[in-house]
Amino acid sequence: MKKVLAVKRMRGLWREGLSSAFRTALACTVVGCVSLYAPPSITTLISFPAFSYVTAILIITNHATFGHALRGCCLALYATLHTIGPAIFTLWLLGPGRLSKVGTAVAVALAAFVVVLPWPHSAAHLLAKRLALGQIVLVYVVAYDNGVHTDPLMHPLRLAASTALGALACLVTLLLPYPRFACSQVTKSFTIFSINVFNKQQFYSLNFVW
Repeated sequence: MKKVLAVKRMRGLWREGLSSAFRTALACTVVGCVSLYAPPSITTLISFPAFSYVTAILIITNHATFGHALRGCCLALYATLHTIGPAIFTLWLLGPGRLSKVGTAVAVALAAFVVVLPWPHSAAHLLAKRLALGQIVLVYVVAYDNGVHTDPLMHPLRLAASTALGALACLVTLLLPYPRFACSQVTKSFTIFSINVFNKQQFYSLNFVW
């Protein structure tokens, strides 16, 4: 009986792992399809598809539900507001053509310090900090690399749009092929737990009779 329960438990773990892998691959597929086949008005905004993939992979974790994805979208919005706004102001104030290696390194270091600094009563999540740090590196390093050709407004907004694409892909993925809500996960876990308890009771009763 113990071996049977262990096998069922392993099958459940494998099923959950395959489900998470399938949904992660599906989210990356959504990002790829939008990046390649969307109208030009959309693809021009998505200048950082690689960061869209990173956002999708960070949001979708094991046992992720639609609620987790929705929370991840809120954290992505939180990280974007705290990163893109100051970046637009900094690029507009300094001018992308004036960024040097030292200035870029200082800007990245200061912005990262502000993001990672544990402010009192701060509700910043680890996911939001990871996304914010990735955005900081991309927005300043790419601005330095492009030089005077960098648009101080549209360059950060394109990064924000790429982040939004990854987050929205997670929402779509966790609704396909069937809604993955927390309530259904709790019901499923409760059913499995009830079956295990019933099997254990039958096993102990048989041992008692013998």
